[in-house]
Amino acid sequence: MSPTCPPKPSNAGIEGEPIIGRFTFQHIVHIIGWVCFGITAIFCLGLCILHFRQYRAPNEQRNVFRIIIFPVVASLIAVISTYTYSASGYIGPIAQLYEAIALASLFLLYVQYVAPEESTRVAFFRELEYKTKNGSVKPLQHYKLFRTSWTIIFSYVVVYTILIIAQEVTEATGVYCKTSNKPAFAHVWLQAFQLITTIAAVVTVIRFQRRLKDHMVGRNALPKLLSFKLFILITTIQHVNLPTSIHPDHQNRNTDQFGMQFVFSVIGSHATGSKKLTYDDITIGLQSLLVCIEALACQLSFYFFFHAKEFAVNKHEGAKDGVVYSPMKAFLHALNPMDLILGIGRAYGLVRF
Repeated sequence: MSPTCPPKPSNAGIEGEPIIGRFTFQHIVHIIGWVCFGITAIFCLGLCILHFRQYRAPNEQRNVFRIIIFPVVASLIAVISTYTYSASGYIGPIAQLYEAIALASLFLLYVQYVAPEESTRVAFFRELEYKTKNGSVKPLQHYKLFRTSWTIIFSYVVVYTILIIAQEVTEATGVYCKTSNKPAFAHVWLQAFQLITTIAAVVTVIRFQRRLKDHMVGRNALPKLLSFKLFILITTIQHVNLPTSIHPDHQNRNTDQFGMQFVFSVIGSHATGSKKLTYDDITIGLQSLLVCIEALACQLSFYFFFHAKEFAVNKHEGAKDGVVYSPMKAFLHALNPMDLILGIGRAYGLVRF
């Protein structure tokens, strides 16, 4: 007999009663979310315009563009989730998928910092000496680090894409079962694989940056890493489900186990759904609101650490003959995903470095 997915509380999937005038909790969260998204988008647009007007290092700034729009993508998906709780399980993974692309872009940005010329990149890493703490030199250590890191990062993009597709399929077919952490359902396995692959990719980028930090002096490499990783860390933790007890209503205080987001797991055992604050308000609305606020804070930090001033005239060593793309050409170049496609091909030996 196949296991049955535990049902959600009785007040799941229904609209709560107004808490202020005619506004329900969902309406209030929706309004605040749109405000946060609007401010985030304005700051992102301003930063993008600054980069497109000083697009002197296209291979670097294309990756910067992918990174700085990540908070906007995450915020937009979150605010849409507050509008339609029922669709959040299907649209939420889109932000997680773009997170993988943004992380790969940060790695490519670091590679550009260290070895901007693609034609000589392999030779550079082969010849780069690695000295141990006792002063001895180990040949090819940086080259091995480069190749291993490249394979892990782009395998992460591929594997994570497959996991997200699997999540969407199992969600649609009823096999995912977010309300249970039993191994009989896809939810626990997909979430475990997503967490493991994300941790592996993050650790890989950190190791690459720390090992080659002397080649990234003056580029704010560490602040870029911290600001981006902090946002990923917080949102990843919020998407980790733990089995906690939710009381669907005041009259029925049972001990059924439902998957609450990790950030709410501490208070989960005391959470009580009501007519004004429903189960979906707690598990979807409140979490989405937090993502919108966190995305805004992340975007503000990007304004300082990913600013276009480092690409100003005579300040950027990688500028090719001082050529500046037109804003439209810069925008189209930034949208070109060919470097990511080639990156995946190189990771699996389909394209030569």
